[in-house]
Amino acid sequence: MKKFSDYIVYVDESGDHGLKTIDPNYPVFVLAFCIFRKSDYYEQLVPALQRFKFEHFGHDQIILHEADIRKDRNDFTFLKTPELKESFLRELTQVVADTNFTLICSVIHKELYRRKYTSPENPYHVALGFGLERVFYFLRSQGEADKKNTYHC
Repeated sequence: MKKFSDYIVYVDESGDHGLKTIDPNYPVFVLAFCIFRKSDYYEQLVPALQRFKFEHFGHDQIILHEADIRKDRNDFTFLKTPELKESFLRELTQVVADTNFTLICSVIHKELYRRKYTSPENPYHVALGFGLERVFYFLRSQGEADKKNTYHC
């Protein structure tokens, strides 16, 4: 039986992948693949994020959603003063800076992409293919190609 991989990959998107109407204020679609060595994830990142969440919210169930943080809405209304927001973002940035991980990003400027091709593929599919290929190359370079990976959607 193959040993489980020593890595875990999280994937998230920013923007929408539609090409019919493109928001001129955010004309990109981003698909980010964040690769963690499992031991770094559970020994460093998880405890650091839990401490951060308990300190700021009193519990660790909060989701750190970028749009809510940026717009000071929902659970982040307390960030309306510049001093609090700066301190909050500085602490959160330090948690990220102190964590070992590999980041692979696909960024598609949708207007340029749409102009380049007569029948462009769905940007999500293009970004996903690019990202998965790079994740595979990374895992192979770490000797993980023959290890068992599990998937959870």
